[in-house]
Amino acid sequence: MITLTLPDWFVVFLIANLAMVFGLTLYYSVRRYRWMPRHRAPPFIFRCSVCGHVYLDRRNVPMAECSNCGNMNENVKSF
Repeated sequence: MITLTLPDWFVVFLIANLAMVFGLTLYYSVRRYRWMPRHRAPPFIFRCSVCGHVYLDRRNVPMAECSNCGNMNENVKSF
């Protein structure tokens, strides 16, 4: 049998409680982030004034570059 003095019992009890609190904190913080749904930004619709290409962009910018010709266009509609 392992003989421990009173200060040793106190240290063992303290370490066990701190490990339990750390484990629970880690469990609940990981659980919270894993179940959090991700929301995507609504897309903005752009129509190129030069080539007529219609494209979507999820960035909140006033003008976006056309993927076909490279012309900068203003958004037509956002959802």
